[in-house]
Amino acid sequence: MNYDFKSIPDRSRFGSAKWEIAKNASTEFVPLSVADMEFPTAAPIVEDLQKLAGEAILGYTNPTEEYFDAVISWMKRRHDFEIEKDWLIQTPGIINALKLLIEASTKPGDGVIVMPPVYYPFDMTIVASGRHIVYCPLINMGSTYEIDYDLLEKKARSVKNTAILFCNPHNPVGKVWSREELEKVAEICCENGVFIIDDEIHNDLIMPGYNHTVMANVSEKAKNNIAVCTAPSKTFNLAGLQCSNIIIPNEKIRLKAKACNWINMQMHLNVFAYTACTSAYNKCEGWLDALIEVIASNARLVEDFMAENFPEIKVYPLEGTYLQWLDVRGLGMTHVEMREMLENANIYLDNGEMFGPLGRGFQRINLACAEETIVKMLARFKNAVEQVREKWASQGRPYRKTLTKGDKMEGFVYQSPKHTFCELEKEIKKKTLIVFARKIDCEITQKLLSLLKTAYPAAAALGCDIKAVILADVPTLAAVQSRYPFELIADKNGELYEKYNVFEADSAVNFIAADRLFESTDGKDINRLINSDWFEKFVFADKADRNLQLCAFVAVNRNMEVTYAHYCRTAADFPDITDLISSI
Repeated sequence: MNYDFKSIPDRSRFGSAKWEIAKNASTEFVPLSVADMEFPTAAPIVEDLQKLAGEAILGYTNPTEEYFDAVISWMKRRHDFEIEKDWLIQTPGIINALKLLIEASTKPGDGVIVMPPVYYPFDMTIVASGRHIVYCPLINMGSTYEIDYDLLEKKARSVKNTAILFCNPHNPVGKVWSREELEKVAEICCENGVFIIDDEIHNDLIMPGYNHTVMANVSEKAKNNIAVCTAPSKTFNLAGLQCSNIIIPNEKIRLKAKACNWINMQMHLNVFAYTACTSAYNKCEGWLDALIEVIASNARLVEDFMAENFPEIKVYPLEGTYLQWLDVRGLGMTHVEMREMLENANIYLDNGEMFGPLGRGFQRINLACAEETIVKMLARFKNAVEQVREKWASQGRPYRKTLTKGDKMEGFVYQSPKHTFCELEKEIKKKTLIVFARKIDCEITQKLLSLLKTAYPAAAALGCDIKAVILADVPTLAAVQSRYPFELIADKNGELYEKYNVFEADSAVNFIAADRLFESTDGKDINRLINSDWFEKFVFADKADRNLQLCAFVAVNRNMEVTYAHYCRTAADFPDITDLISSI
């Protein structure tokens, strides 16, 4: 049967979230970001929805037996996962499910483990539930990612950590975990009382040559300690109909999850959701098989293009999902420069930093579109990179460097209430700790300056100077300089911050997630944070105001060689000042 995977639908008139975010979105400049497809909906689904609209009363609707049979049959047929009707609960989306499962399986203040770089709502749901994020980063092996089992076991052993959000296949890195890998994760979690919240929304989208295993199938212990989150939404592009099928074999957790559903006032799905799911699972399997071939072909197209034109870009194998993960750091741009280049070229991908700091310098491409769209995007990408390189060749490449121990800190020229123009390399007389703070009136900056003031005598006794860089002009700092024994450096426009890659947080969630200052503010109740002065200032921050600016600590010797560097990941990710001073 022929399916239409070549048309380029114009979604500009239908409120497409993805298209509205992209400034110049059109059929020429199709956004390849948010994970929904640029294909017409499978015909049987459209026909069944039209029939329903013509025949049914569109009132409150419960799941039908036909719906249950379709889900049960699909999971057995496609995943060899035998489930019972009673194990199923419905939610409008997987994100909704993650939150209610966190509430059902953990207590306020508990830790929930995640494996970054990972789908950013994982952090959001944990913060929104009043729990603490516990990071267990994946290990980037250069061509694939692996799980750090030793670190996972260490995190799981803590009685404070009671659940894990696991992504299978993993978004954004496109990894399909093997049965052996899943067995190790399940064993660690089951042995340490960590409940597994298994996001399998992409589990139908497995590329040729790879096999997906439902984690609940690896053992009976795992099946009794897991919630498997599935949906037809990614598989058949039905996210707007809001239907997720959450499979929870453990009766106690399932009943608690149902109660949380009711508490959150999620009593029913919309009337079209059940019919769309049933139609997709019963009538559209051939459409899915054809789709997977299209996705695999688009992935090969990107791989071949990059190998020929930009071999310095690493393209990770697409094992599952329709989201391809690229390491573009080899081009030599910061993630901020890359983002600006893409936007100027009307290329709309998902910038890797949205998946946390470990995603900086990466891009995620949505391959669920016509081949023509990919070809046009790649041509614009090549042209954009060439233009940047031509500019560098004629004007010189901007100095942008993330400093690490052993680097030379070049070009540190500044102004302060004490100096109108100073080259630190010529003036430096002793070891110096340079602290990049935020605005002078920021509470975080005030706490930081207070810490530095307390530590200054010890630093001076050890022959170490301190300088604090502030997002302010010279007159502003002149009014407060007398309060501090160390020099305040004015950098109102953030030029030094940009030179040494002291970035802003990539979102308000990144700014506060797992940050001890904000966790002390909201405690176990997220409403305390929402109702605080912090919330409006940071969550609704105007990007131009640099309210999401992060801090950094860099120590140099008299030769301007870096002896210590710490770039903050969150708002108050400060090192211990006393330990810092003694280490340099």
